[in-house]
Amino acid sequence: MKKSLLNRVRSLLICITGLCIMVFFAACSGVATTTDANGNQSATLQGEVQSVNPSAHSAVFLAQGQAVTVSQLTDQQITTLQSQIGKTFTLQVTKTGDTTYTLNVGTNIQEGANPVATATTASTNNGQPTTTTTSDPGTIDFIGKVQSINASSLTVTMPNGESLPMAFNAATDREDFMNGQPTVGQLIKVETYTNPDGSFTAKKLGIVKPEDQNNPFKINNVDFEGVTTSAVGTDNVLHFNVGNKSYSYAMNASTQLKHIMNPQSIVANTPVKVEVQFNGSNGTATKVENGND
Repeated sequence: MKKSLLNRVRSLLICITGLCIMVFFAACSGVATTTDANGNQSATLQGEVQSVNPSAHSAVFLAQGQAVTVSQLTDQQITTLQSQIGKTFTLQVTKTGDTTYTLNVGTNIQEGANPVATATTASTNNGQPTTTTTSDPGTIDFIGKVQSINASSLTVTMPNGESLPMAFNAATDREDFMNGQPTVGQLIKVETYTNPDGSFTAKKLGIVKPEDQNNPFKINNVDFEGVTTSAVGTDNVLHFNVGNKSYSYAMNASTQLKHIMNPQSIVANTPVKVEVQFNGSNGTATKVENGND
């Protein structure tokens, strides 16, 4: 009788131990993700805001007992989260590391444990890039404000709110600046090129002329040189890579095409020069040129 009771107690203890182990691993697994055809791991993250880093455009959330960092937040989202420490938000993210994520393009953060609404259609990324595992050569030229700077690199805000980090070196043209570099908060003109690893280096950093500062077209315009990643479909959306960033912008009846018969004649792996005009974070391709010509 005692032996039978002892066996039952042992079995119960084994079951309880197994259950605890399952709970432990579930708690340590972090945010559950789903993997798409391209290998990107997306998730709906629900977490409590722990801290906010405005300079890095990131925030730390406590999700399922684990502290995770979400980056590529906009200035407006950073401002919102700074006043909401301790509150729970829901956001769509893409996994970039064990505890790091980037906010999915075209989505908003939303207070509470509810799914977030997509701000744009799936065919565009609303002016914000996604990060690719490959690198395509190209350039990005624009006017933006300096977020941060040190002796060898700086980060500048693009017209769409994107933070673009870049290196600079002795070959970088900085003759417009008396001490050789701009200051934080200064509006500057930036010309960049890609490196083999997909990162960016500044070719030129310049002062913005007063007439350009008061010109909405120039202030909100970005010139890209990149490589298309797919053929343009009936939605007239152009998809291209610059360095390790992937962009998508819609073309319309006003878009100028140079050395291109029509949008549907654009195929994958074609070098293109793209002029994009932004209205807030939304961008439209105003000019597309075949880079082979």
